[in-house]
Amino acid sequence: MQRRKTHYYAFILSVVACICAFIATSFAENNAANGGTLRGMITDTTPEQNPIEGVEVKIYDRNGEHDFVVKTDANGEYKKVGIPAGRYLMSTSKRGYGDRTGKPVTIVDGGDHLVPLKMTKKGNVADRWSAGLIQHIAKSIGNRYNLEAPVVEALHRSILEALEAVLEQNNQDVSEFVRTGQEGSLGLIDGLLSHPDCKAAFARHLTEKELQDYIAFTKKLRHQDQQAAAQYITAWIDQELILTEDQRKNLEQSLLDATANEVFPVSISLLEIDILEALQLVNEGLKISLDGLLTQAQYYLLQGIAGKKMAKGNKVEVELQLRTFAIAKLRAHADLLDPLDKKASRRLALAIDGVVQQYIDAQDTDPEATYRETAAKLALAVESGGITQKQVDERLNTLKQELWGKNGAIRWSEPWGDITRHPLFQKTIEDVLSEEAFAQYTAHQAEKENSHQQALRNLAVTSLGTQLILDDTQRKQLTAIAAELTVDLLKTDASRDLFYQLLQRTDREMLSPWQREIFAFMQAGFERQFGEQIEKR
Repeated sequence: MQRRKTHYYAFILSVVACICAFIATSFAENNAANGGTLRGMITDTTPEQNPIEGVEVKIYDRNGEHDFVVKTDANGEYKKVGIPAGRYLMSTSKRGYGDRTGKPVTIVDGGDHLVPLKMTKKGNVADRWSAGLIQHIAKSIGNRYNLEAPVVEALHRSILEALEAVLEQNNQDVSEFVRTGQEGSLGLIDGLLSHPDCKAAFARHLTEKELQDYIAFTKKLRHQDQQAAAQYITAWIDQELILTEDQRKNLEQSLLDATANEVFPVSISLLEIDILEALQLVNEGLKISLDGLLTQAQYYLLQGIAGKKMAKGNKVEVELQLRTFAIAKLRAHADLLDPLDKKASRRLALAIDGVVQQYIDAQDTDPEATYRETAAKLALAVESGGITQKQVDERLNTLKQELWGKNGAIRWSEPWGDITRHPLFQKTIEDVLSEEAFAQYTAHQAEKENSHQQALRNLAVTSLGTQLILDDTQRKQLTAIAAELTVDLLKTDASRDLFYQLLQRTDREMLSPWQREIFAFMQAGFERQFGEQIEKR
């Protein structure tokens, strides 16, 4: 009885399975009949029109309700059946080729839609860069561990093939591999050593000791880059907020503690940001609060920097913002002095009032009047035939940038470069301090100047070093060159100025062929972006 029961249940399950299979098949066939087919061949743009295998073809509607993905076969052909009727967009992508997006297509029930497509092979700049870098890595490893030439060549091929396989598998370009787009050479090396397949390519030709030593070398490069970034940000904030020695140490340590944060900047990126962006990076990006670090005067100065940078409104409002900044900066500087008696404190306070008033008087806080006056003079010059209307427009556009800047904010300028260097303020400090205290004050200021210069030198050397992957000997040579460079720290582009000097003085003979190529590329790009404004100074 039990056996017959078991057979009965087995029979029922078999019937149910057949019925489900029949329903599913019928439904699929009916669905395909109610939809359409999209197919075609994808070829390159060469005269031969070669088929491209492995192209990812995505078919999607504008509402995101239907999304189909197929790939081309060895003949470059793709096919997708059972697409519901409607209007769709197509996109194609394959590593090494330019992506194509937004190709419209309309599907009808039962339709067989033929859509051939073409794709253009990308330029090989990124591939040449990565291939050159990998060759440089192999040669430098060979020199580092005294490897024979065949071993170096085998290492080069293994790493290159491993990277190619990983990129092909993930349908990526080199620039998409880890964070190389932001971090350049060092980012690619980090990616190679962190990916199991690529790391295995190193391990096939190096001993465990050699591999670990090379990993330690790359970590050292990363640490140098992070340290240079932390030192530079600290020096920059110190210059603006007038920090004490303890405050500088605490801020730099807080920055180094935040290096694991994914938004921690690579050193070369700091050449492109201003002080407000740096402060925003510290506070919002790296989550380092300055509130507990700063004195009240420094905190007011922090607020004043933003107000001064974006001074807007009428003349009275702008002058109030500038006055707030000037008072805060002078008081923050005065806080660094040894405690003063009441008479000395009163005299210094009077000096601050006088310096602030001179600072305000020296500002051009009525740009509208300046613009109107200049426009009127140029109009007279046009009438007399001295200049053309086109020249007038060009000069007025330039004047707008000088007076307001890109964001409509009134541009400001500090007479004497830094208000704390005003002769009256410095003379008063000398008068209220003892001779010994003033000597210590002067030595302290010189020490801060030197440390700021050194922070800029380290930033410049590291920015180049991590892109060119300098060995220890090359870095020593570059450091020696940078040691002779100085810049005006009060200029907003001081870091770019020193980096530019380093580019100009670097001896290319110390570089490998790949390094020279990358160096030339970096120099050309830097000069296009910043060279003109630096030369104008």
